Amino acid sequence: MRVGIVYGGTSSEAQASRKNAAAVADALRSEGYAVCMLEYQQDMAGIIHRSGVDIVYVCVQGKYHGDGTLQSILTHEQIPFTGSGAEAAMVINNKILCKLLFDYYNIPTPKWRILQKDAYRKGTFDFGEIGFPFVAKAPSQGGSFGIELIRTPMELCRLDKVFCHDNPILLESYIEGKFYTVGLLERAGRLVTLKCVEGVAPASEELILFTGAYDIAAPRLAQGCLDEMEQLAGKVFGYVGARDVARVDFMVSDRTQKPYMLEINAVPGLKRDSLLPRAAVYSGMRYEDVVSGILLSAWERRMGTECSKT
Repeated sequence: MRVGIVYGGTSSEAQASRKNAAAVADALRSEGYAVCMLEYQQDMAGIIHRSGVDIVYVCVQGKYHGDGTLQSILTHEQIPFTGSGAEAAMVINNKILCKLLFDYYNIPTPKWRILQKDAYRKGTFDFGEIGFPFVAKAPSQGGSFGIELIRTPMELCRLDKVFCHDNPILLESYIEGKFYTVGLLERAGRLVTLKCVEGVAPASEELILFTGAYDIAAPRLAQGCLDEMEQLAGKVFGYVGARDVARVDFMVSDRTQKPYMLEINAVPGLKRDSLLPRAAVYSGMRYEDVVSGILLSAWERRMGTECSKT
């Protein structure tokens, strides 16, 4: 099997994408796969066809890249690829659409509001509806891009930075608590839920939220809370129609010990020190098996589709 890894591009997450792609390539080569590195650019379909690859490993991230854009191209060209399809990737990569889905399925999530730039400029938005502190997020951005913590009315000017990315933007109540994440992997058509882990950093919790400088630790929570997060993660994976791999992030309130779902990631970091691979190793898996397993899940789906046509 010849694997084409599509990565990079021009989105805000291009550098992270390149690091993920390099790690994925090393892991696949160590497992005996032939790998072709393909930088995301114009005429991507033509580039992939000319490369002669059998399947694409999606490592590209960000707006106009891994948000359903590449997935739509690959689907139209009937090129098999890893991860969620175009529709699911589009929903997952839009934080406002995800919030609407969470509310529809009664998944606990921090209180949220939508802010239009016009209402912000005119001063007609009632920030009392969301309360302080809150987190402002650009719906299309991932990682630490397009996100600001607004603690007081004096800091509302920071919203200008978020509007540089998107309009409208998402406002989300800030949960005083700890960050947890649940990884999900499909294996032979079965969803495997990795053990929930706590995301920690050597400095402050704000550093975790806004730089992505994570390490992991065994969770210090009641088993019931851990079970709830793992069950909710599996449910939202199905609700959005995700495939092969995803990571679901939560905040757990220090005061109530209640979990709140923040978001689901369709193309999570796959470096050895990224959250999902670390959680997989914590769950007893090899890093190489995580990376190659995502590929095999996509390949089995492709083979199943071909068999159904005959």
